[in-house]
Amino acid sequence: MKTLIVVDVQNDFLPPKGSLAVPHGDEVIDPIIELINDPAQDWHRVVFTKDWHPKKHTSFAITHNQPEFSKYTYKSPRFGDLTTQEGTLWPVHCVQNTWGAQITNKLMKEVSKHHFKIVDKGFLRDREYYSAFHDIWKFHRTDLDDYLRKHHTTEVYIVGLALDFCVKCTAISAAELGYKTTILKDYTRAINTDDESMAKLEKELQENDVALV
Repeated sequence: MKTLIVVDVQNDFLPPKGSLAVPHGDEVIDPIIELINDPAQDWHRVVFTKDWHPKKHTSFAITHNQPEFSKYTYKSPRFGDLTTQEGTLWPVHCVQNTWGAQITNKLMKEVSKHHFKIVDKGFLRDREYYSAFHDIWKFHRTDLDDYLRKHHTTEVYIVGLALDFCVKCTAISAAELGYKTTILKDYTRAINTDDESMAKLEKELQENDVALV
């Protein structure tokens, strides 16, 4: 069984008004709608993921009184300074129960005729999330894996925003969990699109058994 995972097509990630808009991110909306509705695809399930952050989430620059897009060292919520990860501090985005956190209405209007689920991520204040399966520490897991297994999914196809962050991390997690995993590149947009960044991305996906087509 195959499932389509639509990652984070939320207002705050879409130009022109999104607080963390992915360049040309709005260009994926109509193609994704066509993909969802294409009878030849025969999707068993469609899953939408979304950032669902509380106010003062740890990924927000303002939470730490730091400039937006500055580098930051995250400390493990379990082990503190003993385990750290380098990350980026973002503008405030996708705060729970705000316009910015909503999946764009144009897309949601199309899902009523399908078996679909919405998976929230990033709702624990003290940790960053990119993958729709778990936080960056792999301590907290969302219900995405359980849902896919419940519905006998063996293949996942991933689209949405942003290719080089949440789409990539969700795909790598899916492959690690044993799903045959494909990113449909034409249905995504990236933040960093220079040749070096894209070559690095493609290499990372290949090394993690993720197809990029």
